[in-house]
Amino acid sequence: MNNGQIWQCVLLDDKRRSFGLPLYQTGEEYLLSALESRIREKCITCEELRNDFLDLSKENGSVFEVLPIVLNELMNINQKLESYGRSFEIKEEMFDTLVCLSTSLKLVLDVDKISYKGLVAFTSGSSFGFNRAFALLADKRKLIGHFAIGPRDRKEALRIWKGISYKKMSMSELLEFSPRVFNKEKDKFREILQKMEFRINEEPFKKVFKAETSLRISDQDVMPGVLRDYYEGIPFWIIPLFSHLRRPLGAILLDNFLTRKELTHKEVKALDIFAMEISLALERGLTYEELEEKVETLEEANVKLKEHQELITKLRAEASIGDMVLQLTHSFKNPVIAIAGLARILKKRAQTDLTMSRYIDPIFDEAVKLEKTLKNFVDFTKTRYWMDKSQLDINKVIELLYQEKKTKGKQQNINFHLKLSENLPPILGNEYQLYTCVENIVNNSLEAMPKGGELVIETNTQNGSISLEINDTGPGISEEVMEYLFTPFFTTKTIGSGLGLYTSKEIIENMGGTISVSCVRNKGCKVTIYLPYFDSKENHEQNISRG
Repeated sequence: MNNGQIWQCVLLDDKRRSFGLPLYQTGEEYLLSALESRIREKCITCEELRNDFLDLSKENGSVFEVLPIVLNELMNINQKLESYGRSFEIKEEMFDTLVCLSTSLKLVLDVDKISYKGLVAFTSGSSFGFNRAFALLADKRKLIGHFAIGPRDRKEALRIWKGISYKKMSMSELLEFSPRVFNKEKDKFREILQKMEFRINEEPFKKVFKAETSLRISDQDVMPGVLRDYYEGIPFWIIPLFSHLRRPLGAILLDNFLTRKELTHKEVKALDIFAMEISLALERGLTYEELEEKVETLEEANVKLKEHQELITKLRAEASIGDMVLQLTHSFKNPVIAIAGLARILKKRAQTDLTMSRYIDPIFDEAVKLEKTLKNFVDFTKTRYWMDKSQLDINKVIELLYQEKKTKGKQQNINFHLKLSENLPPILGNEYQLYTCVENIVNNSLEAMPKGGELVIETNTQNGSISLEINDTGPGISEEVMEYLFTPFFTTKTIGSGLGLYTSKEIIENMGGTISVSCVRNKGCKVTIYLPYFDSKENHEQNISRG
């Protein structure tokens, strides 16, 4: 075309449709009769028209000099509008994704599901479209790798993207939790997840949590060797997750190792909005898990407490019977022995006096009956309380005693320390007697520390036996007192029978064990007990021999 012909195209009428217009294509014939559309869609961007105006300005003056400037300005405005349009489309997609994510997380309490949905939202193509994502959860000032999602290489990425495109899955469908996919993705990244254990106060996490916003991490930043080796110079983003009290809950790591796509400033801001939604759900889920654990712990504690209460009631009943037996024995023993002894003497002296014998013989006979009754009663008691043996868990007896004594310990400012070895083999003995034995020793320790101290009870296995050590930080015992420690009726207390340690020694030896005491002045005492394991075979053979 000659100069001026392009300009004439702008004002094209039906009579000049035969011109060969270079910017027109098949299917755009409607532009020939639509002036506004023709100018907007073809003329503004037409380079030939712009050159034509420049030529015309040389011939016809300043009016045509203005037209190229107007066209350039219109073209800039058009480009901005197109940019705004694309930006609006992106924002709309992100908003739709955020709405779907918020709806999907609304009633979710499972941490696995929350992690899954959050990472899917970040890696779905309709919003951010990150290639890979990792979820780290906070645990005691550490960040631990929990879950990851994404392809391992370009081949797998193309397969995944093609599959999603083929199925035409909506965002709501993508966010549906799939245990199979979750486990598959976690197994795929298990090796690196196991290596991801970082301190919250180490870089770059320290910087991210301090900034309280998402940050881009490059090869120039300080980072742990695990991350540097894994990303190999590829930049990635760290998104901090906070509770409503700004306590770190975890972090999300995102990267584009395949597409190498960078984020705009607005997209980075959008990351924080998504992170807020995930943080709310995560805090809710972690709180629920914590409550579940506490409820379970309370239920277990309630069961144990009930068992302890039942056992304590039983032991107290047996203790009452034992105390009654002891009192009756002491109450009847001396009078019966005296009566029977005097009756025997009188019977010998009155052998020749029939009148006296008539009175003395009944007294003697009744005294003998009383002696036999008392002996039978004592024998019964011994059979009930000394011969009634069963398999015992020594830790259970100690835990029960601790429940009984901890209140008194607190009142005296005494700290209990239980160091009970797990899975101890059983011992053979009487539960009430063993409880009484340990209680006597613990009572001595508590009485030795009226102004507070430390009491350590420890169980273990040693040389085929179970060892029980009871350590206190009392004033200790002198060597002179140590010599008489297990002597019956010996006591240094103003009030006391002196039978506590003696009874304990009798009980331990009756169970086939040993007991010893070692003390250091002003540092405390240690009572050491050794009890043999329960041998079912040996016990069976003893029962047969008795039979």
